Amino acid sequence: MEYNLHNLLNNIKNSLKGKLPGQITGLAIDSRQVVKGNLFFALSGENVDGHDFLQQALNNGAIAAVVEKEVESVEIAQIIVENSKKALSVIASKYYGQPTSNMTIVGITGTNGKTTVVTLLDKIFEIAGINRGTIGTLGYSINGKKYNSNLTTPLSLDLQQIFYKMKEQSVTHVAMEVSAHALSLNRVDNVVFHGAAFTNLSQDHLDYYHTMDNYAKSKAELFKKVGENGFLICNLDDEYYRLFRETAKIPVTTFSLEQNADLIFEPGVTYKNKIVGVIHSPAGKININSNLSGKFNLKNILTAIAISLKLKINREIIEKAIKKIEFIPGRLQEVSQIGKGRIYIDYAHTPDAIENVLATLKELKGNNKLIALFGCGGNRDKKKRPKMAEAVEKFADYAILTSDNPRFENPEEIIEDVFGGFTGKIPVEKISDRKTGIQFGLKITKPGDIFVILGKGHESYIEIKGKRYNFNEVQIINEYLGKIYA
Repeated sequence: MEYNLHNLLNNIKNSLKGKLPGQITGLAIDSRQVVKGNLFFALSGENVDGHDFLQQALNNGAIAAVVEKEVESVEIAQIIVENSKKALSVIASKYYGQPTSNMTIVGITGTNGKTTVVTLLDKIFEIAGINRGTIGTLGYSINGKKYNSNLTTPLSLDLQQIFYKMKEQSVTHVAMEVSAHALSLNRVDNVVFHGAAFTNLSQDHLDYYHTMDNYAKSKAELFKKVGENGFLICNLDDEYYRLFRETAKIPVTTFSLEQNADLIFEPGVTYKNKIVGVIHSPAGKININSNLSGKFNLKNILTAIAISLKLKINREIIEKAIKKIEFIPGRLQEVSQIGKGRIYIDYAHTPDAIENVLATLKELKGNNKLIALFGCGGNRDKKKRPKMAEAVEKFADYAILTSDNPRFENPEEIIEDVFGGFTGKIPVEKISDRKTGIQFGLKITKPGDIFVILGKGHESYIEIKGKRYNFNEVQIINEYLGKIYA
C-alpha cells in the first residue's frame, strides 16, 4: 500500500529537515521492522528512545522519519513535530482510510470488568447476527476468530491496522477495552467512538499517575470522545461517577446495585453460584440466567446490557446471549478436577479486584478453607503491594505469596513489600517460584476447600528481566493433578 506523504501531513504542524519524499510504502515504529520506502516514527518510551534508532531505520530502508527533535548525524528527511505519538495517531488513521468512521465503536474503561463486558458484548453481537470485533486484554477478535495482542489497547498504528482488517471483513460493531494509558498516550485519539462506558475505579497504575484523581481524569477523557449522536454508560455507585458525568457532553445512562438508576436488578437476585435475577431497564424487564458468579459480575452484566439497549438490540437476544456464556477466560474460571477441592484462576491483580473475587469465593466455601495464591508485578505501583495482602487476609484462610511478572525487580524484594501488609491473622507461605507455589497450593487443597490462583488469569507467560517465558497455569494444574490421579 502506497500513500502520498504530503497528504498524510495535512493539518499536522511540523518543520522539515531535508527533502520530503512524495510516496511512502508503509508506517513503522520499530526500526528492526522497517522496509524500503517506510515512514519511521521515533517514539520515546519508558526504556528506549526511537531517536536512537534513526540510523538503523535508514539502513533498513526508511525514506523519512517523524521526530520530536532533529538528529543531525542521520541523513534522512526528518519531519519535526511537537508530539510524535499524536502525529502517529493522525497519520495511521489517514493511512488506513479512517476505518472507524463508518463503524460503531464502543469503548469500555475502568479498572476492573472491562474484559468481561467486552466478552458479554461479543456474544450478544453474535446472537444478534452482527459482524463484530473485539479489542482488549485477551487480544482482538474478528467475528469470533481470535488473534494475540500484548496490550489492553494496542498502540495507535497497530490499532488502526486492526480496524482496517476488521473493515475488510465487513465488521460493523466493535467492543473495545480502553486503558488509561491508551488515553494518556494518544493511542485512541483518532478512533471515532459511538459510545463509551465506565465500570469502576480502584487503585492501579499509580506508578504512572501518582494520584487516584489523575488516574480518574485520564479515564474520563474517553467520555469527551463521544459525540452528540452517541451514548454514555456510567456506574452510579462509583465515587468518581460525578467526574465522569461532569466530563460528559451528552446525557449519561446509569446503572447501580445500591440506588435508583436507569438499570437496576430487582431485589432477590442471586449471585453466589450463577446469577439469576431480573433487571429493570428503560426497555422493560430483562430476565438473567447466567453461569457467571459474584456480585461484581452483576455490574458487568448491567454495563453490557445498557450498551446493548442503546444499540437497539432486543431483550430476547440479550437474555439468550448471556445465558450461553459458560465463563470468561481467566476471570473466576473454574479448572477443578474430580478428587480435589474447587480450583479457580483469576486475573485479579489490584486490591479491589482481589476483594471482589475472594468475597465471592468465601460465600461458596462453607466451613472449608479458602486458599489464595497471589503476587504483585514488578516495576509498577508499589503502594498497592501491602494493600493486596490486606485484601487477601480479609477473606482467605490461608495465603501463598509468590511471584507475578517480577519484570526487572528482585522477586524476593517484591514479596517482602507485599508481606508487610499482613498482620498475622492467617498463615502465609512465601514461595518465590510461582510454579512451585501452585503445586504446593494444590497439594494442601482438600476436598471441599477452594484454591484460587490470582494475578495472571488468561496470561500464558511470566515476565522476568525483560523476557517472557511460557507459563500456562491451567496446564500446570492439569499436569500436577494428572500425576496424582493417574
